[in-house]
Amino acid sequence: MNVRGKIWSLPGDRPTPSQESWLRGWDGLVSRDGDNHKQNKLVRMVVRMSRVLRRARYPARRSKYANHLYSDRQHVILLALRQHLGRPYRDFCDIMEVSAALLGEIGLRRMPHWTTLHKFSKRAEVWRLERLLLACVDEAGLRALDLAVDSTGFGSTSASEYYVRTIERRTGKRGRPPKNRKVRSYVKQTAAVETRTQLIVAVKFRKGPANDSPDFVRVLRKVEQARQDVRVVVADKGYDAERNHEYVDAALGARSVIPVRAADRPGIRITGRHRRGQVRDFDRKGYNRRTMAETINSVEKRRMGDHVLATGTAQRHKELVFRALAYDVGRLEVLFLLIIDVFYRGLFWAALYTKLED
Repeated sequence: MNVRGKIWSLPGDRPTPSQESWLRGWDGLVSRDGDNHKQNKLVRMVVRMSRVLRRARYPARRSKYANHLYSDRQHVILLALRQHLGRPYRDFCDIMEVSAALLGEIGLRRMPHWTTLHKFSKRAEVWRLERLLLACVDEAGLRALDLAVDSTGFGSTSASEYYVRTIERRTGKRGRPPKNRKVRSYVKQTAAVETRTQLIVAVKFRKGPANDSPDFVRVLRKVEQARQDVRVVVADKGYDAERNHEYVDAALGARSVIPVRAADRPGIRITGRHRRGQVRDFDRKGYNRRTMAETINSVEKRRMGDHVLATGTAQRHKELVFRALAYDVGRLEVLFLLIIDVFYRGLFWAALYTKLED
C-alpha cells in the first residue's frame, strides 16, 4: 500500500507544493527543470565551494601584481570540478566551454585555457588547499569529531591490469626466464575522516608501499588545526603502537580504539599501558565505525577513479587534495538534502496522524 499517495486521496484535499515535492522523492526535492539551473548538482557544488572558500579565507589573489582575469578562488573551483568529473585538462576545458550556467555561477565570461589551470595547480600551496577540508567540516556545523584513520592506494599510472600482467610476464631476451617485473609504486593516502557525516578532515600522502603507523600522528596533527574537540579515534591493527595511543590521549584528549596485533596468540607479551587496556576492554561497537573510512575510500575511487593523472610527486598530492575537496563538497550537498528530506518527512507523518485522528 502506498501510504504517501493515500494521505491526500479525498477530492479537493491536495497537498501543498512543498509536501507534493517530498511525495515525489529526491527528484521532487531537487528539481530537474532546465530553466532553473541553480538546482543542478554541479551548480549547487559551485555555490557550496564558494562558501567554503570564503569560510577558509582563501585569498582571491596571491599577489597584488596578479592579473584580474581570473581569481585564485575560481581556479580552485575549476580544479575541484575537474576531479569530480574525472577528466584530463583539455577534455574538462572543452566541456566547460559549453557550460554557460556553470561559468556564470563561477563568475567567468569565458573558460580559461587548460595551461592556465595547470600552471595554477603547480604554484598552489598544499597547506592552503588542505585548510579547505577543515572549512568543509566547519560548514557541516559539527561541535565534536568522531574520527577514523585509514589508508588507501592510488595508482600512479592509468595502465590496464592486462597491460601490467603482460609486462610482468615479459622476458628480457629469448631463452631467459621472466624478470617478474611488478608495478609496485603507488601514491599512498592516509585520511582522517569524520564517521558520522563521512567527511574527509585531513589527508597525508607518501610513496607506497609503506608502513601505516608513522602517518597516524602526522595526519592527526593536521586535524588539530580545526580547533574542535575530538571524542574518539578509530583505526585498524596497522596503526597499533603505544606512541599512537599516547598522542591521542595527550594531544587530542580523546579515546583511541585500535586493536592489538597478536593479542589472541598465547605467549605474546603485550607492552604499553594503553595497549594492555585495549586488550582488557576493547570497544567492539565503536571499532565498527571504522568501516566508514572504507566506505569513503570506495566512493572516492568509484566516482573519480583509482589512479592519478599527474606525473610529478607534488602534483599527484595536489590532485588528490582537490579530489578530497570535491568529495567533501558533494557530501555536504547530500547532507543538505538529507536534512530537507527529514524535515518534509516530519510534515508527512504529521499530516498522516491528523488524517487518522479525523
